[in-house]
Amino acid sequence: MSAIFRRAYTTKTLIPPNVAAATKLSSSSAKDAQIGQLVNFYKNLPKGTVEAPKPFGPWGRYKARYIDGDNASVTPLLHLIFGVFVVGYTIDYHFHLKHHKNVEHH
Repeated sequence: MSAIFRRAYTTKTLIPPNVAAATKLSSSSAKDAQIGQLVNFYKNLPKGTVEAPKPFGPWGRYKARYIDGDNASVTPLLHLIFGVFVVGYTIDYHFHLKHHKNVEHH
């Protein structure tokens, strides 16, 4: 990899290298204000790890319970098989079985 590519895509630091370089700093108040604003911005950034968001909604709670992390299981596959069976039987009943309930078949 070239040095330019590595430097362009590095995420080791949030401050670009030339912003606070000693050669770029001067005694002008405009530069001091810009550096002060930059320092205040980085001081106000949140520190530490981000808390995991709480799941909301039916799909979020289902996913957190059966699919995500250490809770992963086969249960969603069984739910899918059962759901397909119920929907298939309902369609079959509506279009075929209810018409032959108490009469002879043709």
